Amino acid sequence: MEIQNLIHYTVWDWLMFFYIYSFIGWVWESGYASVGQKRFVNRGFLHGPIIPIYGFGAIGILICTMGVRENTALIFIFGMIGATALEYATGWTMEKIFHVKYWDYSNFKYNLNGYICLPASIAWGFFSVILVKVINVPIQDLVLQVKNVFTELAVLILTAATAVDVHSSVGEALDLKEMLEKLSESKEYIKRMQKRMEVVSAVRLEDYKERRAKQAKLLISQKEKFERNLAMFREIRTKQLNELLEKANSMRENTLFGNDEFRQITDGIYKQFTEMAGRRDKDFRRIAKHLKRNPSAASEKYSEALERIKELME
Repeated sequence: MEIQNLIHYTVWDWLMFFYIYSFIGWVWESGYASVGQKRFVNRGFLHGPIIPIYGFGAIGILICTMGVRENTALIFIFGMIGATALEYATGWTMEKIFHVKYWDYSNFKYNLNGYICLPASIAWGFFSVILVKVINVPIQDLVLQVKNVFTELAVLILTAATAVDVHSSVGEALDLKEMLEKLSESKEYIKRMQKRMEVVSAVRLEDYKERRAKQAKLLISQKEKFERNLAMFREIRTKQLNELLEKANSMRENTLFGNDEFRQITDGIYKQFTEMAGRRDKDFRRIAKHLKRNPSAASEKYSEALERIKELME
């Protein structure tokens, strides 16, 4: 009878299950983080109270276990395989699109590219059993008891709200990707110019961590800390570019550079000045909020640039 009911779920029922389990996943993630940090923490890729991978995972588990509802061992195995495959595909796809890992199991034993690991897969297996045998029973009864018109209305409203949220959150993630690219390009450009000019003494940056430790003793708000760190970052980057420009002028005066080579270098330096001026403070603040909701985000390609943005948030 259970299998029969499952097969006859309508599309609206499936969508309602998706939103319910996405919300439950958000409650779990945000609740766990909030207890650990002793303050409310909103977790997840989206702004709203849903984490879609939990919704897709629950739906996938329910589908994978349709024909084995009476066999707990097969529920464990099928659910574990289905959820693990979804987790890997989602992690791989998001990193390819945004160049950021929104979860990373690299520190766990028996992991595959940091997207999945054996402990998490085993946990998915146990969750599959609990979902099928315990959690989904009352939720299924509740959804099936509600009249179709109310289910359809609720799903339409939730889908519209989620679409707006997805558009905004994807925009933030793409902004993060673009900023990581620009910061990495800027850093690499400066490194190339420093090497090309064979600077006798490398540019010595002020000890950022020491200054940050001194600032931490002051009773300033988190916003003020971020603004100060951001101003310091701009000051350091401006200093680097000015020193490169001064060195280029000096080498031009000593006829070490020809006109074309000098113009090529100075054009590149001024381009970096222009791009830096175009990065508004509110762009950094918007991306910082995105990273606060996804504190475990990591990037192989832009690891240094991502860490620099995270430093601004500390």
